[in-house]
Amino acid sequence: MKRILYLWLLAFWVVSGLQAQDIHFSQFAYSPSNLNPALTGVFRGNTRLVANVRNQWRAVPVDYLTFSAGGDLKIPKRYDKNGFFAAGMAFNYDQAGLSRLNLVNLNISGSYTHQITSFAFLTAGAQAGFSRRGFKIDDLTFDAQYDPSISGLNPSKSNGEAFETFSNSFADLSAGINLRFQDYSSCEIVNDLSKRSYLDVGVGLFHLNQPDQSFGNNGDSKLFIRYSPYLLANQQINDIVDVFGNLNFQFQGPYREWLAALGGRAYLDRTPGNQLSVALSCGYRFNKDFGDSVFPALEVQVDRIYGSFSYDINVSDFKVATLRRGGPEFTIRYIISKVCFNNKYFCPLL
Repeated sequence: MKRILYLWLLAFWVVSGLQAQDIHFSQFAYSPSNLNPALTGVFRGNTRLVANVRNQWRAVPVDYLTFSAGGDLKIPKRYDKNGFFAAGMAFNYDQAGLSRLNLVNLNISGSYTHQITSFAFLTAGAQAGFSRRGFKIDDLTFDAQYDPSISGLNPSKSNGEAFETFSNSFADLSAGINLRFQDYSSCEIVNDLSKRSYLDVGVGLFHLNQPDQSFGNNGDSKLFIRYSPYLLANQQINDIVDVFGNLNFQFQGPYREWLAALGGRAYLDRTPGNQLSVALSCGYRFNKDFGDSVFPALEVQVDRIYGSFSYDINVSDFKVATLRRGGPEFTIRYIISKVCFNNKYFCPLL
């Protein structure tokens, strides 16, 4: 019993010290709608579809399942020679623990990208969403259900609790800015991957209206604003090899989460229609108090389809309960690119 109590207390300490209130992914660079609304439309191509799924801590009774799917596209506007609009939509689902505490979230985003110089683009984005949180008590047990006559749990006894509601719905508003540095001195009619270096620097601001997520009528559980500054960089070394690095800092009220990843990518074939690349990387999740996990990742791109797999290896004290098995995470992305002629802002480069 002491060991079980210790593990539960340790789990609570790790979760309260590291986990932010929002869903999160180790492969944060590949979940743009959860990183910054201003990343809407900032990619190579015309239309982008992305899905992420994460299963965390199955070895303990507080496992997490997180799923995200969305898409965004550039909106043609021929008379605007200095930029373009983009729109997107994203769906998020998160579930944790025996109470099946869950979040269902649907967001619609929009952005405008303005060319500052031949190599710098500034994007402002906004996002409006609707969220619903809920939980169930079917698998929970309470002190009031202890029966002294049998020295154990009696499920037929009342739990002694009076819940006002088991769900809550609220609107959510977010915004952000992104600055993309990328050589755009000439327009490529077909993307042959000859120019691959870029740098994204930005910050996303989530829950600007600080919605109330409580299950009662007290209004005493408002979501803290989440600040999400980041840096996403890719440096082309030669025709075949790139190196890349991603940084993300999550600040939400008293919660902190810092992530860093570094890797390399090799292009085995750059022929349009048969493009093939493989990448290996390794990341680290931590905060100022302790390191939580290391997550190696394998990425493969076949033409327009991109897939990646990472696995969290728990390195904090919580490894006593998880046996270092943090959990797997998968990402799949599909990009639709069209041949561009007159309107250079829809070339595959940006």
